[in-house]
Amino acid sequence: MFTHSAFLYDTDSAYAATLGDFVRDGLERGEVVAVAAGPHGLGLLREALADHARSVRFLPADEWYVRPVRTIAGWAQILRAAAAGGSPFVRLIGQIPFAGPYDPWLRFEAALNRSLAELNGHLVCPYDRRVLPTALVTAAVRTHPRVHDGDWRDSATYESPEVFLAGLPEPLWPVAGEPVLAAPIVDAVAALRARIRELAKAGDWLPPERLQTLVLAISEIATNGIRHGGSHRELRIWVTDDAVVGEVSDDGTPGPGPLAGYLPPRPGEVGGMGLWLVQQLCDSLAIHQADGLTRVRFALRRG
Repeated sequence: MFTHSAFLYDTDSAYAATLGDFVRDGLERGEVVAVAAGPHGLGLLREALADHARSVRFLPADEWYVRPVRTIAGWAQILRAAAAGGSPFVRLIGQIPFAGPYDPWLRFEAALNRSLAELNGHLVCPYDRRVLPTALVTAAVRTHPRVHDGDWRDSATYESPEVFLAGLPEPLWPVAGEPVLAAPIVDAVAALRARIRELAKAGDWLPPERLQTLVLAISEIATNGIRHGGSHRELRIWVTDDAVVGEVSDDGTPGPGPLAGYLPPRPGEVGGMGLWLVQQLCDSLAIHQADGLTRVRFALRRG
C-alpha cells in the first residue's frame, strides 16, 4: 500500500523533529529510508538523526526533481528495489524545490497517488509555509490524501488525481508561425523518421543525441496514434530559438485520460511504454482535447 502525505510546517525545529521521528521509526523497523531535499533540509535532518543518518539515502533535490515523470520513475525504482531486497516497507521524504513553473509539479503530486499505488511505501512531502505561496500550500492538501499539520489526519479537501489533473491541464509549449514540417501520419512511421532526420541535420535543429530523442518521441507518439487514435492523423514540427516542438493530432475518440503518460508499465508488461517514455525524455509534454481532436505536443530544448 502506498501512502502520500503533505507535511505543513512553520519552523526548522518542527521540520527536524517531525521528519526525524518519521525516519527513526522506519529505521527501527528495518525499513529502507530515502530523502530528497535541498541543502538546508538535508542539513537539518542529518543533524537531527546524528548516527542514524548513515542508514539513510540522501538525494539532492535539484538533481532529483528535474522532470516530474523522471522523479516518479526514480521513486518507483527505489520502492521496487527495496521490496526485492526484503525491506518490509519504505519511507520517503520528498521536498520539491518550487523554483520554476508550479503547475507541472502540482500535477506530479496528484499523479503520484495513482502512479505508485501498487507499491509499498509512505512518501512525505514537506511544505514550508514561511516561504511558499498560499496557493501551493492549498494545493498540497488537494493532492495528498494525508496531511500532517500538528498531527496526522486525512485531508478533507483531497481530490482524486483524475479530477485534479482534468482541472489543471499541462500548458502547451508556445509556438508561432507556420511549422517547418506538416505531414500526415499513415500506417507506418519509418519514412517519417527518415524525413525528420534529413530535415533536422540540414537545419541543425539539435545535437546528435537530442535528435535521436526527437525521432524516438515522434515515433512513439505517432505509433500510439496509429494504434489508438482516429483515421485523420498529422505531425507538425516548429523550430524556435529555444526548442524543437512537435505535435501529433488525431480525431480518435475517446482520447487519452488525464493520467496518460504518468502510469509506469507494470513489470513484464508488453507495450504501454510510449507516453511514459516520452514524458521522461522530453522537456515538455502536454495532451489537450477539444472539438473532437486530441493534440499531443512535446518539446526538446536546443541548448
